[in-house]
Amino acid sequence: MFQARCIKYCLVILNLLFSLLGLTILLLAFWFRFDERTKSLYEVAQHGEKFTIGIYAMWAAGGLLLVAGFTGYFAVTRESKCLLWVYFAIIVILFLVEMAVAIWAFAQKDEVIKQLQDAYAGTIDVSNPDAVDFKCMINALHKTLGCCGYKDKWGLMRGCSTKYKDCLEAIEEIINSKLHIFAAIAFGIALITVFGIIFTILLQRSIKPSGVI
Repeated sequence: MFQARCIKYCLVILNLLFSLLGLTILLLAFWFRFDERTKSLYEVAQHGEKFTIGIYAMWAAGGLLLVAGFTGYFAVTRESKCLLWVYFAIIVILFLVEMAVAIWAFAQKDEVIKQLQDAYAGTIDVSNPDAVDFKCMINALHKTLGCCGYKDKWGLMRGCSTKYKDCLEAIEEIINSKLHIFAAIAFGIALITVFGIIFTILLQRSIKPSGVI
């Protein structure tokens, strides 16, 4: 049947997209973790649990997308109802995880920013400025974010003169900019997942008991 064949080829393309998106998310997670701009934030926020949870969630989502892509490819090409049910279960779980992570990320955005800002301010106020590790970490953060010091609650600049940009504002700006990337990717994945669920159901119904479409 021509319609069933079209559905099959659409699923093959969708699974290719799943694999590419999974790889993209994994690369983005590594970028957020090891890129010079965000690596400095991570090191300042060693105790910022929600920031690190977000990175781990991206690794998990990317891995799950890759698994879904490969499972779906083999399920469709082999025209196996059993594998299609496994694939269907994976993409439904994937969709639910996407929704949960997206809601969590947007709900916790302000708290993540606050944790990073508090970690930075605490590091400036408490650490020994002559320590080599402290100098390297703070200098890297200042250089990559283009800022230095921060304004306290009285509006006084701490750590640097007033001619420099406030690092607390710079931290908020970079998190917000990264969040837009995350939102765009999450929306794209959710849309592809919905199509994957629909096409999988249609393909399941078109496969005869003998396994032939």
